[in-house]
Amino acid sequence: MKGLRTQESDKFNRFFKLIQQEAEKTDCIFFADAGDGHELITDTMECEDMTGWLIPKSKANEFEPMWKKDQVPQSWTDFFTFAIWEKDGNTIKIKFEE
Repeated sequence: MKGLRTQESDKFNRFFKLIQQEAEKTDCIFFADAGDGHELITDTMECEDMTGWLIPKSKANEFEPMWKKDQVPQSWTDFFTFAIWEKDGNTIKIKFEE
């Protein structure tokens, strides 16, 4: 899946798709760095706050090769963010925080 370096479970991929849908609202792609705790596991989804880079689509092709090699220069620090989930009733919502 775009934005993930590793193969993940179907449950996690469902969650990560929510992150990408939220990123899409700002014409960006979220490139994951690491999980950041605050976990929730349900029958259908595995949620965890994530750290990573929220990259405009116009810069994604430039950024992705460096990210895949885990060699992202400091010049991309302004794009680093936290993807935080919260539960609203039965819905999982994502927000990005610096």
